[in-house]
Amino acid sequence: MLLTSKLSLPDIPETFLERQRLREQLSSCSCDQLVLITAPAGYGKTSLVADWVATLEHPVAWLSLDKADNEPSQFCRYLIESIHLATGNGVPECRKMVAANPKEDPTLLMSQLFAELRYLSSELRIVLDDYHQIDNPDVHEITRFLLRHAPAGIGIVITSRSQPPLGLASLRLQGRLAELDNRELALTAAEIGEMLSQRLPFSLRSDRVEQVLQITEGWPPAVQLLGLTVRDEQELDKTVKDLERGHSHILDYLAEEVLERLPEDLRNFLASTCILSRINADLAESLSGLPNGQQLLEQVASRGLFLQALDSSREWFRYHPVFARFLQRQLLDQDKSRALHLKASDSWQAAGQHMEALRHALRAGDPERVQELLQASGELLLREGQHRMLGECFEWLGEDALKRSAHFTLLAAKLARDQYEYDKAEKLLASAESWLTRHDREQWARHDGAFATVRAQAAVARGNTLAAVEYASAALEQLQPEQTGERISALLVTGEASFCLGELAQAQAHMEEVEGLAHSEADYPSEAWALCQQTEIAIASGKLKKATLLQKKAHKLVEEHHLGGLPIAEFISRLAAQLQWESFDLEAAGNSARRGMQINRKVGERWLLPEYTLLLKIAWARGEKEECEEWLARIDQLLSSERYHRDWVANADSTRMLVWRALRDNEPIAAWLESAEPVADSPNNHFEQCHGRNHVRALVELGRWSDAGRVLTRLERAGTQCGLVTDSLRNSILRAQLQWLQEQRDEALQTLRGALQVSLESNYVASFLQLGKLLIVMLKALLQAEGGDVPLDEALRARAEQLVKVAQQIPELDGGISIELDAAIIEEILSSDAVPDVLRHSPLTPREWQVLNAIHSGLSNERIARHFKVAPSTIKTHIRSLYQKLDVRDRQEAIALAERMLRSVQDR
Repeated sequence: MLLTSKLSLPDIPETFLERQRLREQLSSCSCDQLVLITAPAGYGKTSLVADWVATLEHPVAWLSLDKADNEPSQFCRYLIESIHLATGNGVPECRKMVAANPKEDPTLLMSQLFAELRYLSSELRIVLDDYHQIDNPDVHEITRFLLRHAPAGIGIVITSRSQPPLGLASLRLQGRLAELDNRELALTAAEIGEMLSQRLPFSLRSDRVEQVLQITEGWPPAVQLLGLTVRDEQELDKTVKDLERGHSHILDYLAEEVLERLPEDLRNFLASTCILSRINADLAESLSGLPNGQQLLEQVASRGLFLQALDSSREWFRYHPVFARFLQRQLLDQDKSRALHLKASDSWQAAGQHMEALRHALRAGDPERVQELLQASGELLLREGQHRMLGECFEWLGEDALKRSAHFTLLAAKLARDQYEYDKAEKLLASAESWLTRHDREQWARHDGAFATVRAQAAVARGNTLAAVEYASAALEQLQPEQTGERISALLVTGEASFCLGELAQAQAHMEEVEGLAHSEADYPSEAWALCQQTEIAIASGKLKKATLLQKKAHKLVEEHHLGGLPIAEFISRLAAQLQWESFDLEAAGNSARRGMQINRKVGERWLLPEYTLLLKIAWARGEKEECEEWLARIDQLLSSERYHRDWVANADSTRMLVWRALRDNEPIAAWLESAEPVADSPNNHFEQCHGRNHVRALVELGRWSDAGRVLTRLERAGTQCGLVTDSLRNSILRAQLQWLQEQRDEALQTLRGALQVSLESNYVASFLQLGKLLIVMLKALLQAEGGDVPLDEALRARAEQLVKVAQQIPELDGGISIELDAAIIEEILSSDAVPDVLRHSPLTPREWQVLNAIHSGLSNERIARHFKVAPSTIKTHIRSLYQKLDVRDRQEAIALAERMLRSVQDR
């Protein structure tokens, strides 16, 4: 009696995620190819194939295999029956042979099967699902015969957890093998986001999706577990941590599906090697005590036990992290785990791999070995960005051991500095200084300059420029000749301080010196940092092309020396995003910001403020109101709960101001202005300039134009004195806006023209867009001012037209139009098809146009009257007149008509 369920296409789960990219990949396979899908348990092989074959127009024979099918006669009987059902009784003679003799020779059965299939009028796919259940060589031989001799148009599809022994190498060379493995079947970030959006009761941010991808590596059961168990964002954090440690549901699944089916010798090998983050034949032999390490690794990989080759030569392998954690919890007790970690530490140390040796020494709980390795390679590990491992070591050693060693204290303080924990760094330094000056003066004398260097770095990062200069100067006097690394760091601080003081030439000279010295010492993080500082100097000097080249040079350096996990890598991504934003390349800027988020996420969300700020700008530029509100809320939360350098705060405030204005919400602007720190007396750097412009914009929005003008004058004076070209350009744009609002139209256009002239030398775009839709009005007026003394030349005209086009593409967050009505705009309105004919015969007066614009902006009669400094009755008179001329009955009809007319201009 045959089980019909083995021959039926499996039901697709309701929770199944359609994966179009994989379906298309499968559909591109020809029927003459073996389609082989191999992956460990849980990757959705069966559901994927069932979903795909359900879309095919030709017949599909499905056979779900189990251990009983290792009997050749049963395998043949089920195979023939599945084909007979799929083809509509297409192999009757073959079925008669089986019925007459169930033990018939498989070769004769297959030959008869092929003879009958040659007359099939369409293609046929034969699916052998769960082929890893087969371990009988005789059944493998039947499948190989099927693959070699099947008639044209008969395609075989196999799903398996392991590589089947079917002569695959030959099929590969013939081009008759199409393969998908766990790398293709792993969920992508987009697929994880789609799956969880269907199941979670809240929307998941893209950065959280990336976090889930990083932990699960796209293994579907782990992602599905999140979707089934998480009810709110707080529970998400807990479940993600459970996944990192080994969630009980995942452990149960792997125990049932994988571990219980393995022989004892293979379990022992897995237990011996699962503590390794990566493994080769030598390590496998060393830890397991077994010979033939390469053969054992290949056996584990071929059985689909979550072991994947890391290189094409198949020298290095790694376990899937979820599976490795599962093995460690299921197969190792404390004593065995400690012994294995000590053995692994010895093996890695012999191979010169200090970080891995240290990691295993720490897991083994061996204090002497940990201190020995830290002493020998701590600085190198810090440069390589091994922050988590170093942090675990220092925490495990304890405060008492740290303070007695100047070397360990400096390492721990530098680690805290690199993770932006400046209070912690100072606490470590102060504790050690207190102990060393009383108990070990000789050790203190050798390291006091290094202590001053770290303090200088923390001071400049906090914005305490004068303190930074004092510490750096002291460090340069106290450092010993052999302390080159600390000398480089002190020089870096000196250069950064010069930049903050507006001394760009001196800052550039210091950074070039650091770059050369760091390169000669192979101190690549410091070299990259010097390049990043030069990038910022170039941006401040208005040399955006040079800045882009410097940023790319720093990126290349980090890539070449594998420094992607260091804070400098985030700095480089952030600089790329800033330059891309200025050129208004939104896609590239967003990608760079997200790369920065991936790097900084490991040190906590508090350090994602710059990336959140950039993503808020991009959401504003795309008119994505909900995205804006989401990023705005996150930025507000961070700013209210954390302390930041003025640079980050000023940039965040500038972007918040932009969005508040776009939302026409003056309340937070007024609240910000009331609580904001005052503008510096000498705003000599880009972040003090940015903070000052935030004040100016707030004052402008609140109608305090005189105060705005006074602050702006201070910014202009400092920007010119310090050669801050980019800030001077942005100040000019803001000055043009202020002049326009004060109805100094000729002066405003002249100022804007000067800003356009500066922008020709570098690709400034986003700086102009701070004006909003007013930019369109002013540029159109400038373009139409051909009667002036000096007409626009071709380059200026092209730049103005380019900016108009970009500004027109930015949607309003509320979906409306906010162009200010001006003579140039009115002229365009009157020439458009959207204008009523009545306006051409009975035109509005300039004041009536202004009142219409105010009505369209949502202002009440009283506010309009206050704005124009006239009586409310005068405004009512204007409104009655324009209603009559526009042939509208009320305010809503007037607003709708104004919207149509203004949109016709914006879209042109």
